[in-house]
Amino acid sequence: MTALSTNPTPRTSIAPATTANPSHTGPAATFTRAALALAGVLFALYPAVRPWTDETTLAGAAAFASPQWVAAHTMGMVAFILLSAALLTRAFESGRARTTAALAATGTALILPYYGAETFGLHVIGLRAVADGDASLLELADTVRYGAVPMTMFGLGLLTLAVAGILLGREGWRAGGPARAGGLLTGVMLALYLPQFFGTPAMRIGHGFLLAIGCILLAIAWGRATSERATKTP
Repeated sequence: MTALSTNPTPRTSIAPATTANPSHTGPAATFTRAALALAGVLFALYPAVRPWTDETTLAGAAAFASPQWVAAHTMGMVAFILLSAALLTRAFESGRARTTAALAATGTALILPYYGAETFGLHVIGLRAVADGDASLLELADTVRYGAVPMTMFGLGLLTLAVAGILLGREGWRAGGPARAGGLLTGVMLALYLPQFFGTPAMRIGHGFLLAIGCILLAIAWGRATSERATKTP
């Protein structure tokens, strides 16, 4: 009787297909860059669209009552939200700059109530002052703006955003390349957001424009870095 050979059939090892790290190349990275770029555009539009006039006169009341007042300040709020969302998404997905993202989100949370009062509270005051033809009603605007609690929250929020801006600028400086210009410009403009409120309308519009450039440059730089990492991934 002939013995049967029982040689096992050799197995072929099939390596799994490799893909780029989704934390760098997936939808989260795309959202980060898009949100940052859109935030920049809105930062520029906010002071540019905002009506500028003597806010103690009926012309000031008309400015408060105008659709431009609500639109401009809403753009400002959305810009800060998008900036925070971009930094948080990047931090969660890639583990980068978590402290910066946390500070930006905290600062945004602190300033939004004040922005809401400025946007909608002063709008209602302006509507009533225009309807009554009574500029004295604009004194209520100071009550809305300069209360102890809202001013404290707003100031702390802007200071927190300033620290986030300093950290973002430091990260950009260390990164070098295209990210350096975007990180430094965005960081410096965030750090100057509080003092720019004491500038002229032209200065404030210029500040918003520079912040927009910084955000867009940073979005482009992060996009290039993402493409390079994806290319190098085996």
